[in-house]
Parts: sequence; C-alpha cells; structure tokens
Amino acid sequence: MRRSDRGAGVVEFVLISVLLVLLLFGLLQVGLWFYVRSVAASAAADAARYAATRSGDLQSVADRARQLVIQGSSTSIANELPCTASSGSASGLPTVTVRCSGELKMLLIPFDIPVRLSVQSSTLLEDSAGS
Repeated sequence: MRRSDRGAGVVEFVLISVLLVLLLFGLLQVGLWFYVRSVAASAAADAARYAATRSGDLQSVADRARQLVIQGSSTSIANELPCTASSGSASGLPTVTVRCSGELKMLLIPFDIPVRLSVQSSTLLEDSAGS
C-alpha cells in the first residue's frame, strides 16, 4: 500500500455505513407505518361494527376506536391519530363511519418529515326494532 492510501478503507467504511444505517432505519420506519396503519384500520372497523350492534352516542364509538389504537400501539400514537365517528346514509340505509387520521412523527429517522395516515370504515346500522 502506498503511503497516501493509508486510512482510506476506514473513511470508505464510515461513509458506506452511515448510508446503510439510514437505509435500515428508513425500512424500519416504513414497516412501522404499515403496522400503525393496520392497527388503525382494524380499530376503525371494530368500532364501526360496535356501533352497528349497539345504540349509543358517536363519541363512545370514537373512544372505542381510540382505545383499540392504544392497545395495538401506544398512547402517543393514539394522540397523533384521533378517531371520529359520524352517521350518514348509503342508498337510504343508515350507516356509521369511523375515521382515524392524522400526521405521525418519524421515530427512527432524524428528519422532520410529516407522514400522513388516514383510514376509515363504514358499516350499516342494524335495526334495533327487530331484536
């Protein structure tokens, strides 16, 4: 090895390892986003089914979705991803829609890039007169 090439391997290793670590954290962040999206979609669907079978106020439905997000992830993620419930109609039939949306913070990447997440689930309300 020539005298001017000494230490070049260490410098190359540091440059490549920084890029590889950022790539690894980016992949982990994408996986975390998909996990939180799955938890929020499941919570919205379960809360909509809960509202369909029980007569109650829409705030209790939104609270149920929030509790399910907390169970599947954490309180801080549930605070960043508020859930709301609303009633409506589809083809003249009463429905309830639960929506969870917000901006998540990047946990593993040191950049402040907002990541938007929005999921919703709707279901028909069951007729309580026939029960």
